Amino acid sequence: MNFIALTSRSVADAAEALAIHRFLIRLTQAMLAAFLWVFLFQYLALAFPLAQALLQIFLLYALTQTVAILAMPITMRLMRSGMRRSIVYGTMLLAVALAYVGLLLSGVFPHGVVAIGVLLGVQRALYRIPYTVEKTAIISGMRQPQLLGELILACTPVLVGILLTILGMSPFVMLFAFALLPVLALTPLMHVPNVYERFAWRYRETFGHLVRTENRRLLVSSVRQGALSAFLFLLWPLILMFALPTYLGLGAAFSMTLLIIFLFRSSRRRVRIEYRADGNAYLDEYTALKEMGIALGQLTVALLCAIALLIAVV
Repeated sequence: MNFIALTSRSVADAAEALAIHRFLIRLTQAMLAAFLWVFLFQYLALAFPLAQALLQIFLLYALTQTVAILAMPITMRLMRSGMRRSIVYGTMLLAVALAYVGLLLSGVFPHGVVAIGVLLGVQRALYRIPYTVEKTAIISGMRQPQLLGELILACTPVLVGILLTILGMSPFVMLFAFALLPVLALTPLMHVPNVYERFAWRYRETFGHLVRTENRRLLVSSVRQGALSAFLFLLWPLILMFALPTYLGLGAAFSMTLLIIFLFRSSRRRVRIEYRADGNAYLDEYTALKEMGIALGQLTVALLCAIALLIAVV
């Protein structure tokens, strides 16, 4: 890992820029965590029976994780030419994915749901923040999560629910609005140093390390996190959708869930709106293994749900 020697002023600038960028991205992810798969399910339910629409959601989620696993060793090697490029590409893909879903829901693209899984999978594999900048900022005391910001993130689902239910905003308009946040998040990246990292493993070698006996504990732990993530950010919103058939009820219940998890976590630094290895930063080659393990856990849950649904329907 190439640690950057920064002056106190440049540390402050980089830390502030990274904090703004991450807040905008996490604000987008807070909306996605509660509503993305619900929006897509409701879209598919217009054309297919409920069971078939739900099955397609599970398979689409599984596709997203499969693409992320397969792309991870490739995107990790791109960091040798600078992490800023990966962050920019990942941020842009997030905006494109949101806009694409918005176009899909608006009827501009009558087909093409599979593309969403590919876009989100590649975006996940690409987006990784420079740990060196974050570590320098934290050591210097210049970047600490603010309670107000974390509460805003936790309350984002209920605020989105209010906009959708009380103010009558359409889901595709909401998606277009949130697609602007990643675009805005590109501007602060100009003040974040371009960190060069080394990922030593080749493509097939990465998968070899993933299944090695000495990495079994790491893999099991990551898969467990991924399974929990799939329940919280895939199954739980769908359950809430059926139990509380309004966007406001869903958003309020999901925000309450985020707040409860935040209050009872041993470390309350951030609201949990996603499960990513090493806080979405890159430490070393084992970050890739952890991320692939998390995706594998999410993939497993999605496939088990799809199989259980098929058995129940048949």
